[in-house]
Amino acid sequence: MIKPVRKILFFDRPVSILSLLAVAAVISAAVISSYAGKITKSNITLKSQLAELQSLSRELVGTKALVESKEKKIGLTRTGGVVPVLEQTLQSLGMKARVIKPLRTNKVKEYTEEDAELEIQDADLNSIVNLLYKIDNSPAPMKIKNASVRAGFEDPDKFVLKLTVSLISKG
Repeated sequence: MIKPVRKILFFDRPVSILSLLAVAAVISAAVISSYAGKITKSNITLKSQLAELQSLSRELVGTKALVESKEKKIGLTRTGGVVPVLEQTLQSLGMKARVIKPLRTNKVKEYTEEDAELEIQDADLNSIVNLLYKIDNSPAPMKIKNASVRAGFEDPDKFVLKLTVSLISKG
């Protein structure tokens, strides 16, 4: 039985060409199938990376908008310094400071940080909380670097408040 098959394959030219083409087609199909599997895996990986990049992009856009709004806030509020801002804040609350003195000015890149020391005597807890809230939510970007609260000697309901406050401005 092997002899007739050999005889047909090797001595009949059209059959041998067709059999070679069939073998080539099977090999090509196997290579293409393998390549398609690799491309599919690569496509899945790239899709997951794209989804991650898109989420990071949305996060970056949100952060950029926040930074721009803070920069606008800094740029819009032109003040004469940290001392006038603190005096205005205290005046709006009806409080008087015993000491308001500028300390130092730090320049970091295009921003300036101006420090001041504030001391208030005979303040009650409600006015202290109101002052801290006003400083935190001031239109001028301020931050509290250091805070100290001590009870008074004569009246334990009155406190001495010492703050180191910074005003951040552009320029």
